[in-house]
Amino acid sequence: MSVDPIEAELGERLPSNVIDDDEPNIVNIHPSDDWATWRMKLANQMFDEWQASRN
Repeated sequence: MSVDPIEAELGERLPSNVIDDDEPNIVNIHPSDDWATWRMKLANQMFDEWQASRN
């Protein structure tokens, strides 16, 4: 197996992809009503602009 010169130079300073089970994981993310309202307004604005550009 060949050695990557960059990896060999960095050595132990490379980040590890090992998951630390001692830290709590985020399981669920629930959007707020403010976020849902903002997202819907943005989507409607974008659709209205797109529709107006087609006429």
